[in-house]
Amino acid sequence: MRLPGLTGLSAVPACRLLVSLLAALALLLGAVAAHAGGPLPVVNLSAAVPAVSLAGQSQFLVDPAGTLGVDAIEARQALPGFAVRPPGHKVLLGDHEALWIRFSARLPVQEDHWHLEVDLPGVDDVALYYRNAAGQWVEQRAGDRLPQSAWPQRGRLPVLDLSAETARDVDYYVRIQHARVPFSGGLFLKTQTFTAEQEQRAMFLLGAYFGLAALALFVALANALVYRDRGFSTYVLYISTMVLGQAGFTGVGGMLFWPEWPVLNNPMTFFMPVLAGATGVWFVRTIAVPRQYSILLDRLAVGVLLALMGVAGFDALWPSAIGFDLSMNLLTLSMALVLLLLGLAIARGDRHSRWIAAGFGLIILGGAFPVARNFGLMPSGFLSEYGLMLGSALEMPLLFYGLSRRLNEQTETRARARALASMDPLTGLSSQRKLLRQLPLSIDRARSGQPLALMVVELANLDSLTREQGAEGADRALVLAASRLKRVVRDTDMVARVGQPHFAVLLESPCSLDEANAIATHAVAQGLRTSSALADGATLRFHIALATLPMTNLDAQATLQKLLQELKLITPDARKTIRLVKG
Repeated sequence: MRLPGLTGLSAVPACRLLVSLLAALALLLGAVAAHAGGPLPVVNLSAAVPAVSLAGQSQFLVDPAGTLGVDAIEARQALPGFAVRPPGHKVLLGDHEALWIRFSARLPVQEDHWHLEVDLPGVDDVALYYRNAAGQWVEQRAGDRLPQSAWPQRGRLPVLDLSAETARDVDYYVRIQHARVPFSGGLFLKTQTFTAEQEQRAMFLLGAYFGLAALALFVALANALVYRDRGFSTYVLYISTMVLGQAGFTGVGGMLFWPEWPVLNNPMTFFMPVLAGATGVWFVRTIAVPRQYSILLDRLAVGVLLALMGVAGFDALWPSAIGFDLSMNLLTLSMALVLLLLGLAIARGDRHSRWIAAGFGLIILGGAFPVARNFGLMPSGFLSEYGLMLGSALEMPLLFYGLSRRLNEQTETRARARALASMDPLTGLSSQRKLLRQLPLSIDRARSGQPLALMVVELANLDSLTREQGAEGADRALVLAASRLKRVVRDTDMVARVGQPHFAVLLESPCSLDEANAIATHAVAQGLRTSSALADGATLRFHIALATLPMTNLDAQATLQKLLQELKLITPDARKTIRLVKG
C-alpha cells in the first residue's frame, strides 16, 4: 500500500516521519513555554552551597525606553514579556534601555549574610529592589556611574545586600543599564564570607600584576633617563597606558585610585586601552624602524597611530556604539600591523625583535577574550576579565628583556666606536687624538714643577721593510714596534701612534732628561733585536726626538709638531739616532 503524494515511500516509514516531526514541534513549543513568563522558582539558599548562580533561576525583561519603575515591573509579573535567563545570556542595551531581572529567594536561618554579586567590573548602573516585611521598597545601587561612597559595599564589583528575613520567600528585582558593550555578566547569590575570600584571591592576583608593572616602569624609566634610549621611553608610555586601562577594566581604579570620580571610569575602561594600542604601535615603530623597509609602511604606522588617538579622543568625549566598534576594528588593524613590522624586523636579522614579537603575541592572545566578550561572542568569566591582564603580565618582562638585549648591543657598539676613536686599530695603541687630549694636562703639570718628557719615535726603515716583505710584513713590523715600545715604558706612561711610521711616548711619571734619554736608548736597543715576526733576520730601526716638558710657548699640538720636525734632521744612515730637543 502506498500513500498518495508519497511516491517511493512506504506507509510505515512515512507515518514514523510524521510522528517524529510532531514530537519535535511539541518539544519546541514546550521549550518556548518554559521560557515565557510565569511563577518564579524559589532559590532556597543554604550555607552548604555558598555561591548560587541565578542563570536558569531568574527571568529577564528589556525596557526599551528605560522609563519603567519597579512598581510597573512588579505589575507585569503575570503578563507576557518576562523570559527565563539562561546561562551565558547576553543583552546589548542602548543608551537608554534597561535590563530587568527578577528572582525569588529564601534565606536559611541566619548563619552568614547573603549578597547579590554582578561578576562584571565596569557595569554602568545596577539597582536591587525588594519589599521589606512592612511592604516598603528597599533600594540599593552601585555601578560606574556612582561614586564608591554611594555603593552599599566598596569594591571592584557591584555587591548588593539581600533581605535579612528568613521566614518568607522574597521577590527581588534587578535593574541594569550598561551601554555600548553587551551585558553578559553573571548574577550570583553568595555568602559574605565566600565573597570576601574570592575578593582576597582576586586582589592578590591584581596586586602582583600592578606591583610587577610598577617595578618594570621604574627600571625602564631609569634606563630611559640614564641611556637616553627611545625604546625604553616608548616602553614606559605603552606600559603606563596599558596599566591604566587595566585599572579601569578590572575595577581597581574606581575602587582605589579615583573612588569619588566616577566620571573617570568609562574613559579609563574604553579610552586607555585604545591609547595603549596607539602607544604600542609607536613602541614597535621605534624598535622595528619600518622606514628602513618602506616609507609607505612607516607612513601607514603613523596613520594608524594617529587614527587610534583620534578615535580614542572622540569616543571619550562623545561615547557611542559606533565609536566603540571603530576603536575595536582599529585595534585589530594595529595588532596586525605590529606583528607585520616585527616579522619584517626578524626576517632582516634583528634577533631582539623575537622577544618583542613574543610579548605582543601574548597580549593579543589575552586580549582576544575580553574583545570576544565585548562583541557578545562569549560570556563574562575568568578569562574575559583577567585574560588581557595575564597577557600583559607576561608581555612586560619579555619586552623588557628584548629591550635590554638591544640596549646592551647598542652600548657595546657605541663603546667599540668610542674605543676606535681613541685607539689605533692596527697596533692597539692610543690614537693621536687621545694623546692630544692628555698632553695639555701633562704640560700643565710640568709647568707646576714636575719634570715630564715626550719622545717621538719613527720606524725609519718601514719603507725598506715594505719593499722586502710586502704590506703584510710592514703591518707586522708596526705591531712589533708598538710591542717593543710598550715594553720599555712604565705603566703610567702613554704610547700612541701619531702617523704611519711615527709613535709618541708621553713619560707621565716625573723623570729627568737623563732618565728619559735612558728610556729612549733602551727603546732603540729593543728595536734592533731580531724577531720571528720579521723574515730574513730584519730588525727595527728607531729614530727618536726627545724633549722635556714644557717647551717654551708651545701648546700640545705645536710640541708634537716640533718633535716630528726634529726627526727629519736625523739622516737615514746616522749613527746617533736619538736627538735631544731643548725647549
